[in-house]
Amino acid sequence: MTITKEIAIEEFEGWCGAEKTLDKIISEGKAQEFEFILEDLYPEGMDETQLNDLLRFEPEWCFESVGIRTESEIKSELEEAEEELESMMDDYRDEIDDEELTEEEKAEIWESYQSDIEEIEDRIAELKEELEEYDV
Repeated sequence: MTITKEIAIEEFEGWCGAEKTLDKIISEGKAQEFEFILEDLYPEGMDETQLNDLLRFEPEWCFESVGIRTESEIKSELEEAEEELESMMDDYRDEIDDEELTEEEKAEIWESYQSDIEEIEDRIAELKEELEEYDV
């Protein structure tokens, strides 16, 4: 005997990691949008195992389908930001490497780099924090 029921996506209780994907979708306010997408893709509906497997094994697809940045996108942005910071720090070190510069001149050079470096460092911290949310 097969019994089917209709539930809102927010009511679904996933298991084995699927709940983390669903929690992220819900916390981003995308549950209804995700539900509409699933209804379009599965007009005959889907069983709990199918939904759970989709959430568990395809979290990036689930996130992309509703416009949530994926873990791999965040990792890529983080890598780019870290490379940008390292490049900027190398440029700064190259500029102050001149033995003829006074401490005052070195401080002026630092001031020209400081805000950009701090901005990149803040961005890196934000990306790392955002990445911690992806324990999927």
